[in-house]
Order: sequence, then C-alpha cells, then structure tokens
Amino acid sequence: MDFDHTIISEADLTRLLPTCQRCRRLRRKCDTNLPACRLCQKGKAECTFFDHALQQTLPRSYVHSLLTRLSRLRSVQATVNGSDESLAAQPIAPHEGNASIESSHLEPPHNEWGTYTSELSLDKHFIIEHANPTCWQFLGSSSPYALIVEVLVHAQAKLGSIVHHPDYAGPEFWLNAQSTEVGEPLQPRAAPSRAEIEMLVDLYMSTSNQLMVFFDPEDIALDIDIYLRHHGTNIKYLSGKEAHQFFRVAMICAIASANKARHHSIYDTESIAYYAEGLQCVEEVTSDISADALQALLLLIVFTLFHPRKGDLWKLLDFACRLSVELNYHSETNDEYEDERSRRKRRSIFWGLYCVERTMGQHLGRPSDLAEEIITTEYPASLNAATLADPESLQLVLTSHYYRLTYLRSEIFRELYLPAVAPNLSRNWYEQSLEHILSWRRELEFINNPLGMGSMTCDIGLDSSICFLFQPLLLRALAATKEPMLGPEVTEVIPRESYHSAVKVVEFYDKIFRGAEGTPWGMYPITINSAHYLQQAAITIMAHCLLAIDGRLPVVTFSRELSGDAEGPVDFNGIHEISGTCLILLNTLSKKWAGMVGILDIYKSLQAKVLPIMMRSGLG
Repeated sequence: MDFDHTIISEADLTRLLPTCQRCRRLRRKCDTNLPACRLCQKGKAECTFFDHALQQTLPRSYVHSLLTRLSRLRSVQATVNGSDESLAAQPIAPHEGNASIESSHLEPPHNEWGTYTSELSLDKHFIIEHANPTCWQFLGSSSPYALIVEVLVHAQAKLGSIVHHPDYAGPEFWLNAQSTEVGEPLQPRAAPSRAEIEMLVDLYMSTSNQLMVFFDPEDIALDIDIYLRHHGTNIKYLSGKEAHQFFRVAMICAIASANKARHHSIYDTESIAYYAEGLQCVEEVTSDISADALQALLLLIVFTLFHPRKGDLWKLLDFACRLSVELNYHSETNDEYEDERSRRKRRSIFWGLYCVERTMGQHLGRPSDLAEEIITTEYPASLNAATLADPESLQLVLTSHYYRLTYLRSEIFRELYLPAVAPNLSRNWYEQSLEHILSWRRELEFINNPLGMGSMTCDIGLDSSICFLFQPLLLRALAATKEPMLGPEVTEVIPRESYHSAVKVVEFYDKIFRGAEGTPWGMYPITINSAHYLQQAAITIMAHCLLAIDGRLPVVTFSRELSGDAEGPVDFNGIHEISGTCLILLNTLSKKWAGMVGILDIYKSLQAKVLPIMMRSGLG
C-alpha cells in the first residue's frame, strides 16, 4: 500500500473542526478558518472548541500551531530526501484556497540583514552508527553541535585541517540508552543507615528540588521508614503506596549521590546502586494515571540528566508531558476544593517539567509537546514583600522567576529556530528580544540576592539566553565568511553581546567546578544541561575568534545597557586565560561523560591554531 495516499490532508483536517463554542452559543454558522473563525476574529474573541478526547476546551490557534509544526517537519524530511516535496506539504486553510501555494514561490522582502536565502537551513543531521549510514540523529540550529559544525567548516576552509582524528565518540545523549526495564535481581547489599538516607534526602531537597520543585520535604520524610523497612526484600513485589514510597526514596538518593559524586567518587557507585533498587518497582509506579506516577517519571528524568545513558530521556519527557496533560496540570482548574498546598504542588510540578522539557528541546533544536496555547497554569510563586523576607522561600521564588525566562526563550525559539528554512529576522527583532530578556532580569535588581540555587540559576539563565538568542547570527556569519570572497549582497554581522555572555557562562561554571563541598557553588547540580550550556559558550568564544581573524564583517552592539558605547571589534583581552579555562572544563566534562571527548578534541585543535594567529594579529 502506498503510505502517502493514506495520510489525510491538512485541508481535510480543518474541515473536520467542530463549531466553535462562541458560534454554538450564538447559534451562528461557523467556518473552519484557522487560527480563528471569521466571526470570532471580527468580535476579537478567542476561538475555542471542546475536545472530547482530552475532555477540555482548546483554542483553534493550538490546532493551527500543530499543522504548522507538521508542515515544518515535512519540509525538513523533504530536504533530507533531496526532493522538492516541501511545497506540497504546506498547510492549506480552506479559506485561502490556492493562494497559499502561489505565495510559497515568492521570496520574503529584503531587509538590512542581507538577502534571504530560500534554501538556507542551519539544522544538522548526524550519522549515529557508521556501520549503518541510514540511521541519523537530527540536531536543530539551536543546538551547540550545529554551531560546532559551522565553526569546523569555517576553520577548515580558512585555516586548513583542524581535526586529524575524527573517529571519536558522538554526542552523549541517549543514542545507545538503556531502557528502564527491570534487570536481574540485585546482589544483597547492606542497608544504608538512616543518617545516610536523611543526608542524601536533605541534599536533594536543598539542590535539585529547589531547581525543579517536585516534592514537599514533609512527604518524603514519611517515606524513609518504608524504604528502610523493605530494603533487601523482594522489592519488585511491592505494590500501591508502598511501592511509590520506596521508589521515591531510592531515586532521590540516586540523584543526590550523583550530585555528591563530584566530591567523593564512591558515590558514583552508590548512585547506580540506588537507581537499580528503584528500577525493581518501576513498572508498578509508572503504570497508572496519577500524580504519584508523574512524580516517578520526573525522578527518572532528573536522574537521566546526570546519567544520560541510563534512560531514554526524550521518551521519558514525552510520557511525562502527556501524563501532565491527562492530569490537567497544564491548566488552572478553578477547583474550589483544591487547597493552597495542593495548588502550589500542582503548579510547581508542571512548571518544573516544562522547564526541563523546553531546555532539552532547545539544546537539541526540537519542538515541544507542551504547546503554549494550552497552558493556563499560573507560576508557582511571585515576587512580593512576604516571599522576599525568608531567604529559603526567596530561592524558590527565584526558581519560579526562571520559569518565566524559560517561557520567554520558548517564544524566541518558535520564531527563530523552528522554521525549516532559517528565518532572516530584522535587527529590530533581535533588539526587542534582547530587551525582553533584560527586562526579566531587571525585576531582580532591587533584591539583595543571597547566593543559592534559585539566584545562581537566574544568573546563568541570563547569559546563556543571550548566547541562545544570537547563535543564528553567528551561524550565518561563519557560513558567509568561509568563502574567499564576500558577495555584494552579504551584510551579515557579529553580535558583540554573545561573546561577553559566553565568557560569563564559562566563568560561572569555573566557579561551580571549583566550588568546595557544602557551599552553594559546590552543591549546584552539574547535569547534561550544564554540559550543553558550557559547550555552547566555549564554541561561541571560538566562533568570535575565527570571525575576528577573518575581519570582514562588522561587530554590532544590540544593547547599550550591556555594551555601553563600545564600538568596533570585540575586545579579546584575556582570551588566553578564558580559552584555557574552556579547555579545563571541557576536559572535566569528557571524564564525566566519555561521549563528549570529541568536543574536547575539536576545541583543543582549534585553540592550538587560532590563538597563535590572534596573537600575531594583535587581537589577543
């Protein structure tokens, strides 16, 4: 059977849309336009309909976003297959007729950023297995690996051979991940002391649980007795509440041990042992539709952030997002019987999941399963006089404030990175997006921030978001300058702010890796997300060095607040010190996650060639 003929078209899908709630209430004839019917557009009202499968009201704009996403995915597939089928895959709303097909042949207007290249795509596809060249891994242009590829291509073209031994391990994700299936019964293991368990639970609560607030400390304290009672027994036969209690403590100890292992290597073994114990009842704790099951998935997700090969992180996130929607955590229920503690817990769980899912999606350049159009859940906390008085509560408020930045980054991601063809956005768009990020940060200026998990996350969030925002400009600049001659239509620019923010990200993680045990710096969790931020910052610095050596593109300031009155080339004062720090940190990451040794080799090779040239050119 020809599979293509079994797929219903977007036009047919839109014709199946039910009458919107407003037209039904007014007893008017409703059309199937997207993102809203004509009557709702005219009345400036939200066009919504009731979805019987999800048992909730959805806006038509959500359907429109799904169709747009489908179109982008088909366009990417057509590009990979080397065909021109992407035009046929564009969504056609019934009220647009053939106009959308005709307009798809038109190029967008020229702006001050240069000529729009209709075939330009900055997304990358990597071969997962050299023995099977048909097995690919997609990494979008927001991924640090997309920037690494452009830096390498540019360096190879301008400086000659860079990497002499390319047969290194690939990116450390979950490409060869183990599943969370129950293995062979564990060898008997001495029961840890209550003091040890309480120490690990306290460490988790003061670190990971402040960044993603999934649990109430009072609830976990009651679970420790159950864990100690059943340790060493046939755990896989536990059921119901006790299975959840045992699993929670085992996984919390596994996560805390993974964090503590940076200071005491023995905890690496302890982390895996606790994880293996928890896996004995993983099927029982994830088999139902409940808040406890969602929390179990979240614990697996957090553990996998420390050990990417111990689970399929992308699938776990997908399951957790689906379950959160089924539990209606994504919306405010207005349930008058819901007490404040339950309401706060629901909001914290949803936004913690949202933050992890969005961050991983942006590191990989992939769309999200939690569309903003259906989210109405309020943030778990807000800045006010009461919350600012207590230092511990303040850290949780700052974490909630970081969730707002994640939402803002998601809006930027959808417009800047999701289109299958790289958009050529105006300078004004970048300036406004940067201003939104800075406005978010200004809200914290009046607070005397004590050092803690929340404040540190906001600090790293600011500079990593600036690198994230300006990465497409670096990608375009690198692609343009790899050619010996610049065409007259090339007007790409180099964003000054991304270099200085990348330096701050490296300095931030240098403090974390050097942090003493028991201090906020020494307790801050180092996960696969940390590795992505650090890699992106290190390669951003190297990209600026290569572009400075080329010297043909202008450096542009996007914010006087960040750059002052600086004009002309980037000041690379201290580049040798910061590049050396990058090398040390990447080396540390490669020891923690062996699959990242390739990035270390690439950076080492680039540094050896680029820094001497900068010195001879008077740039460093």
